[in-house]
Amino acid sequence: MRSSLSVCALFLAASTFVACASSLDKARVARNAHDDVRAEQYLRKSMASDPEDRAAAQKELASLKFAQAQTKAKQDPAGAEKLVRESLTLAPGDEKAVDLLGRVIAAQGRLDEAIGVLGEGEQGKPCDMCKRYLSVLLLERAGKREAAKDFEGARADYSRATDLIPDAATALAVARISEQLGDFEGMTRAAELAVPLIRADDTAAQNEFLGIRERTVLAAAGRGDVTLADRWLNFFPPGAGGDGWYVLQLRLAQELYRQKKVEVAIGRARHMLGPTHTDTLPANRKSEFQRFLADIYRLQGVGFLREGKLVEADDNFRMAMEFAPTDDKIKLLRALAIAGNKEIGRAIQVVNALPKETKGHAEVLAILESMQVADRLADGDVEGAKAALARAQAASAETPEVHVAMAEMLVITPAAGINKGIVRQLKKSGIIKYPNDEVNRYGEALSELAWAREQARGLGEGYLFRGPGIDTRMANLDRQLRAFYPFAVEFNADSTAILKIRFKSGAAGEVGVKTDEGEQAVRVPAGSEGAEVVLRQPGLTYFRINGKVSSFVTEPYTRVTIDL
Repeated sequence: MRSSLSVCALFLAASTFVACASSLDKARVARNAHDDVRAEQYLRKSMASDPEDRAAAQKELASLKFAQAQTKAKQDPAGAEKLVRESLTLAPGDEKAVDLLGRVIAAQGRLDEAIGVLGEGEQGKPCDMCKRYLSVLLLERAGKREAAKDFEGARADYSRATDLIPDAATALAVARISEQLGDFEGMTRAAELAVPLIRADDTAAQNEFLGIRERTVLAAAGRGDVTLADRWLNFFPPGAGGDGWYVLQLRLAQELYRQKKVEVAIGRARHMLGPTHTDTLPANRKSEFQRFLADIYRLQGVGFLREGKLVEADDNFRMAMEFAPTDDKIKLLRALAIAGNKEIGRAIQVVNALPKETKGHAEVLAILESMQVADRLADGDVEGAKAALARAQAASAETPEVHVAMAEMLVITPAAGINKGIVRQLKKSGIIKYPNDEVNRYGEALSELAWAREQARGLGEGYLFRGPGIDTRMANLDRQLRAFYPFAVEFNADSTAILKIRFKSGAAGEVGVKTDEGEQAVRVPAGSEGAEVVLRQPGLTYFRINGKVSSFVTEPYTRVTIDL
């Protein structure tokens, strides 16, 4: 009996509550009963008729619309968009609603609009809740822009995403795009942001950083921008040191040397071998830096040797040996420096003590013997000079210095078949005025010099084994001969004499060329480079032009351009 009365009492109480409750209370009851339609009706009624409850009713209606939007978001993003917009009309700026609106717009493929919605906020700043998803959308658009080669747009999106949510991969993307734009300063600023964010377990970011760093350092080195290269080499995120870092240091030094910034390159390489890096420089890189420095000092020594600067040459060879103490080629070069200091005998002893299979052994021995040719001739010891020349030719006949020695010997050697009558004829009609009436093998000497110059060019500037002061020696001999022998001479591999005859005026004409073989007419076209004639038996030769006769001694192994 009491139970039935209790139920009736409760029913009476509820009926009384409903009869007396406000629209807001009724809305809450309806919402608790999951009757959203009735709840919305009561909330709107409360907003319209209950001033005291209007604000609360509006807030709860906004919450209702937001909840409905959340429910629809995955299956019906368009419907959810409509609901969440209603929610934002009732509660402008609600961060949860703004975030959801951006998500349902993006779900419908309207990426730019979603970014705009999430990024608007107060004073153009996104809401705190929106930042993470806005960053996701910016990265999505940046990737699309990068693929379309819209690098400016991609960089703007990557940069904005980095500002919102600092991330190593995103900052490195800014560096990567800046690289595409040629903005090295922008790359570097992006790297400065990325480096503190790279974690020890983030191998992907580490590898991307290493790739960008390598390209940037080498590009900077190529432009000679050491400052930029060093800024990147001073970045040390996890995984950025070790062997790869030393490889870049070596390549930078090599590039600086290639750009002829020799002292800078040397300074950097020596620093890598110094105490700072004793415990960290890998053994294989240490040997590479040592070889690099040895090669530089060796080549500098060779340059000084050619110029006849023997003290400087020997200093460089000594430093080269500090970094490559077992390199016998450097010992050969030091022998050349010793010889340049008038100690040829001692130099030959040094060479003979080295293994004959050492690269350059035969060539250096030939150079030393060729130097003895000049010394013997200076002392008037012609037979000694001939013996030294024979030894030089036996060691390495094709070495340029041997041909220079041969030229020096030819200068004092009389031309074949010359007698007093020929000398008298040359004094009357010769086109060369021979010094002291000595008709020696000057043409052949010039031919040997021409061959030596050509051979030296073929060996290249990097060729190591050249005689001390050889360039000066060649120039002096050439100048001595040119003082009286004005015609250009080239090397001729045959024992014939080849004459290229032309007129100084460039006019056409006919020249009679007479030797012991007979006379032949040579026609020279107007404005030509000249007409060639080959003489199988060189010797006294006559040129006849319009009845006028001049004479000249032709020599074997020569190709002479005669201007008449």
